Amino acid sequence: MLNKEKDMSESVMATDKGKDASESARCGRKLPLWLALPLLLVAAGLLAPLIYFTVRANSEACLDGLRAQTECQGLNQHLQRQLDQAQEVLHEKEAEAATCEQTVVTLRDSLKKEQARVEELQGELATLNQQLQDAWERLRGQSESSGENNGSSSYFLLFLLLPAALFVICKCLKK
Repeated sequence: MLNKEKDMSESVMATDKGKDASESARCGRKLPLWLALPLLLVAAGLLAPLIYFTVRANSEACLDGLRAQTECQGLNQHLQRQLDQAQEVLHEKEAEAATCEQTVVTLRDSLKKEQARVEELQGELATLNQQLQDAWERLRGQSESSGENNGSSSYFLLFLLLPAALFVICKCLKK
């Protein structure tokens, strides 16, 4: 049995050696001409456009275009930042304008109220002036009918009414 195993291992080794020898013989062989020629044409066909596009990509015009594109991108970014800042300022100014408009509305309302109050006070002042004028006319009429003696008392009464009327007028104006 031992002999059989030895013989088998030797035959397997010989077969492996034979395979190795045939594979190395194949690797050392040349490609058939019918296969090499199309491969060479394909390689040349791919190499020519590669060289053409490489030369074209590194041409002065292409490099100028890349520089111009980079410059434009930088300029666009700068302009975008400026636009963003301008929009922020615009929003701030719009908020300020809204506040100012609200203030104007409030001031107009206050002005209308004050104008109504002034008209009311002017009406009261006109009434008081009319009352003072009427009192003056009555005193003058009494003074003429009573004579000189009562005239001094009429003037005394007028001097009492005049400060009271001025007091009432000033009080109305302060409101």
